[in-house]
Amino acid sequence: MSREEVISKYVTCREECNLRYIEALALNGFVKGFEVINCGSSLFKKVRVKLVDGSLVESKCSFHEEVSVSIRVIASYIGFYRSRNMLGEINVVNKGGEV
Repeated sequence: MSREEVISKYVTCREECNLRYIEALALNGFVKGFEVINCGSSLFKKVRVKLVDGSLVESKCSFHEEVSVSIRVIASYIGFYRSRNMLGEINVVNKGGEV
């Protein structure tokens, strides 16, 4: 199964996603970059992440302090995978333990 097929199978939300969902994508090594977008008010922002296959996932608008915490979490996961040259390396293990 190709990386794009794996990502499209496991990424079930693309717009108006919860910040924790986007953090989980980063935790699993799917995110290679992000940007913060204003939502009309200076108090609300959202996060748009670029996945390793080039597709985008966007969060819903959240209070700016929540977004600040989330981008620190996302950035730390991206840094973890980059430091180990594992960004985008995805292995799906089936029930038998085989890759």
